[in-house]
Amino acid sequence: MKKYEQQYYFLRVADDERIPSVSADDDTSDKNYDFEEFPIGSPPFMFFNAGREYNEKNGIPLLKNVPAILFDGTNLLVPGSMREVLLELNIPHLHMHPSVYIHDDGQWHEDYWYMTFVERLDCWSREKSDYEDEIQPIRLGGFEFFLVYKFCFDEELLNSMPQSERLLFKMGGALNALIVCHESILDIFKLGDVHGIKFIKVEDY
Repeated sequence: MKKYEQQYYFLRVADDERIPSVSADDDTSDKNYDFEEFPIGSPPFMFFNAGREYNEKNGIPLLKNVPAILFDGTNLLVPGSMREVLLELNIPHLHMHPSVYIHDDGQWHEDYWYMTFVERLDCWSREKSDYEDEIQPIRLGGFEFFLVYKFCFDEELLNSMPQSERLLFKMGGALNALIVCHESILDIFKLGDVHGIKFIKVEDY
């Protein structure tokens, strides 16, 4: 049986400087949109490319085809087709809110859904992982967050959980709070024009 570090992947933005550096507008930024669930019917989150001026100054060409998946930090905006598939999996603590991305050319892309994890899964081993332990961790909301350089999973914890409850989650206890995906559902994030994402096996991080 493969180790857990071989079964899971981090979802990261692809290495392409043309990919939008997505940022929320002022109204969305005023909300705790990245860790709270918002009721059905509330206004969509609004995003734009914060790297537009930098790209223009440095001659980086406009990316005409907006990727199907966009990144706001480590969080994802996914199209409606992916949302429908994810809903069928009943991913714990995952909520998706309608969102709009306004591209550099002024075009509104209104089929995005922002993925919010209202709880994180702290499942990395303090004994086996490589992390910054010589300075005090950052403490927020009663939780401690470490800078982790190399992740190794807490096997006992994951063994105690059904796989269906750990298919997709946001890493807890780490400043680099990455989204983690099990290999069995990785193909969901490969549907359509997904040139904006890369998949890094946890073992290779």
